[in-house]
Order: sequence, then C-alpha cells, then structure tokens
Amino acid sequence: MKMSKQFKYQHRLQQIIFYLLLLVVIIAVAILSNRYTFESDWTANQRHTLSASTTEFLRSLDSPVSIEVFISPGNQYQQAAENLLNRYQQHSSLLNITYIDPVTQPQRVRELAIQQQAEMVVTGQQGQQHVFDLSEQSLSNAIIKVSRSNLPKLVFITGHGERDIVGDAAFDMAQWRNQLTITGFDVQSFSMSEAIKNISTDDNVVLVIASSQKPWPEIDVVLLNDYLQQGGNLLWLSEPDTDIGLNAISEQLNLGFVPGTMVDPNAAKLGLEDPRFVIVTDYANHPVTAATSSVTLMPGAHAMQLSEAESAWQVTQLMQSQSDSWSKLADINPTEMDSLQFDEDLDIPGPLMLSVLLEKNLSVNQKQRVAVFGDGDFVSNLYLGTAANLELAMALVNWLVAEDDSIQIPLIRTRDNQLVLSDRQSLMIGIGFLVLLPVSLLLIGLCVWWVRRRR
Repeated sequence: MKMSKQFKYQHRLQQIIFYLLLLVVIIAVAILSNRYTFESDWTANQRHTLSASTTEFLRSLDSPVSIEVFISPGNQYQQAAENLLNRYQQHSSLLNITYIDPVTQPQRVRELAIQQQAEMVVTGQQGQQHVFDLSEQSLSNAIIKVSRSNLPKLVFITGHGERDIVGDAAFDMAQWRNQLTITGFDVQSFSMSEAIKNISTDDNVVLVIASSQKPWPEIDVVLLNDYLQQGGNLLWLSEPDTDIGLNAISEQLNLGFVPGTMVDPNAAKLGLEDPRFVIVTDYANHPVTAATSSVTLMPGAHAMQLSEAESAWQVTQLMQSQSDSWSKLADINPTEMDSLQFDEDLDIPGPLMLSVLLEKNLSVNQKQRVAVFGDGDFVSNLYLGTAANLELAMALVNWLVAEDDSIQIPLIRTRDNQLVLSDRQSLMIGIGFLVLLPVSLLLIGLCVWWVRRRR
C-alpha cells in the first residue's frame, strides 16, 4: 500500500505538532514545579508532616525568629535537619535559618556554648533557646517561648518553710527552677506581701506555694484570698498532715484534704521498697497529661476531695491513685514497710484524687487557673528526673500561664511494626513453608505429568 504525498505531509506535521506540544508540557511542568510544591505524607503516623498546632502557630507568628544550626557539611544529621527546617519555612516567612559549620566558626560556638552537632539556637524577641534534638516538639516549643509577647512569671512564695528554688538539697527545687528558666519563664521568689507588690495587672503570673511547713500569718492568708478573688493563678503543692492555716483558701476552692499518707502496694512492681511512693497511671483526659508520656511518681503524697457545694469552677480531677491503694491514717514506722496492711476500720480505701485543676472564665479572653497537688516531692531535686515527673511539671506550668500551644505539640512516635509470633504460629508457618508447600508443588507437578502422559 502506497501513501500519497499529502498523507505523508499530514503525518509528518502531526509528529512535529506532537513533539512541540510535548516540549511545551515539559517546560510548563518544570516551571510549575519550581514555583509550587506538592507533598504527600503516606507514613502511618504522619511523621514527616508538622502537626496542626505547629502550622497554626507558625502562620500567626508576627515577629522574626532566627535559627542557627550548628552542623558540619556531610554530617549524618544534616539531611534530617534540612528536611525538618524546610517544613517549618513552608508555613512562615519570618523564620531566618542559618547553617553554621562549627569547625570553621569556633568563636561563634564558644559565644553560644554549643555542645553538639545539629544543635540549634533559636533567637527571638524574648531571648534564646537551645534545641538539642531534631524533633517538632522541641523546636516548636522553643519558637513559641522566644516569640512570646509577655514573658510568664512564676512567683514562689517564701516565709513559711517552703522549698528553696535555688537550694541544692534533695528537698529543694533548683533543678526545676533551671528547667523553667531555660524554657522561657521568669522565676522569682518573694514573701506574700512582696509578691503582691511586685505583681502588675499586665503580668502573666502564677503564685506557687511549694510545700509550706509553717502556719501562714492571718495577713498572708488575707492577701492570698484577695489575690484569688481578683482572678490570680495559683499552683499549690500540699504535704500530708500539715495544718498551715489555709483552710479559707481550700474552702474557696471547694476542696478538702484527706487525712493520712497514701500507701501504694504497686510501688514494689517498680522495685521500690517504700509503699509511700504512689505510682500514678490513671490520668484525666487533659492537655497536661496528654503531654506526659508515662507514669509519674509521687513520694509521700496525700489525697484530697471535692466538696458538694455549688461552684463556678470547672473541675478536672487530674490524677488518681490506683484502686488497691489507700490513705494510712496511723503513723507509719519506716522499719515496718513490708508489713503495712489496709485497716478497714481506720484507713480510707482508694482510688483517691491526688491532684485537681480548677478553671474559671473571667471574661471572653481571660481565664483563671488553679492547680492543687497533694505532693511537692515530685518536683524536688531528688525526684524531678524520675519517670515522667519533669514532663508533668512543665506541662502543668504551661497550662497555668495559658500557654496551651506549648503542651499541645504532640510527640510523634514510630509505631512498633515488629511481628511477634507465638510458638504455635511459628511452628505452623514452618510446617507450611518447609513441608506442605513443597509437597503440594510436587503433587501438582505429578498430576500435570500424569495428565499429559495420558494424552
């Protein structure tokens, strides 16, 4: 079959037009790919995507934030750092990111006291934060803290035998104070009268009663009561069987303290010989405990209960002891820890409430928040690093100063994809692949051979 000249001409013209259109499409795709990006995260837990809390905060960022990344070229963490920071820059143009080689710029390393490769220094209008791990939770919280418009204050009350926020003794809280300072809090300590004088109406402040051991004078009680009446925030760390004269405050909060010291037989499961160590696994559904990754340990705690009176407070029973715990009313002899038994006639059975959060709406944009804990040892130098105590303490103060963004950044965990088989399942798989499958293939082959032979 011969093609006419006209057909050949049309065919060649179609080919030319096709290749021209293909070239135009390729150029258009190249231009669009440079201007626009499209990403799709197909991982099971979306570990390559920023959380909604982070993206929302980045879009609302109104002041520049610089991030200095100290990492050598070719370092094993370089690609991970770039991937993480690129995701942040997609949501805010106010992030200025600089990569610094610590080998070629040792002076800058000394100025900022850089400790490791891939360490990031986040600088904003409220100072600097060091980030030591390449996680969304750490980096987002650092950006939040340096971009705060009003630095939150924690004022620790003194004068009644409270824990010392600069003391290094096991009972004191210097380690917690250091953590608070690093993460962007203004930490101070005053007597009750000095605290009231130094509080401004514009301050974002929380008063902290850290395990008072001595009775409060009447004038201090009146000042604290007035502070709460005016909408002040409070963190009250209480201790067992200590009458410090704050009954008027507990009544205002509709709280009563259960006498005795908590006893938890579950402490032995963690290798603790002292049953006065309460293992807390029962948390309320709340942002504070959502930021707590595991159990918390409360040594020498006591319980509390809510009164039945009507109240304007929104109440969250944050933590409870386990069902087999109890409040021991009799004195506990340290030499008889192994023989402690529940006394039905005297002791109070669990589960019992160990901490409570109270919240009240003062206006459309303002809330009053109060937290009461039946223990202060969990934030002491001795126990702050135990279990998830530090996570709980930091999430708690962020909630009290209404920095909810700082406690809602989820910690993305890789799902456990390990397949664990029982002995029976392993045996069945072994028999199936090593015996049944080969025998089946052999039988099929014999059948095919026999059928073909008959033909």
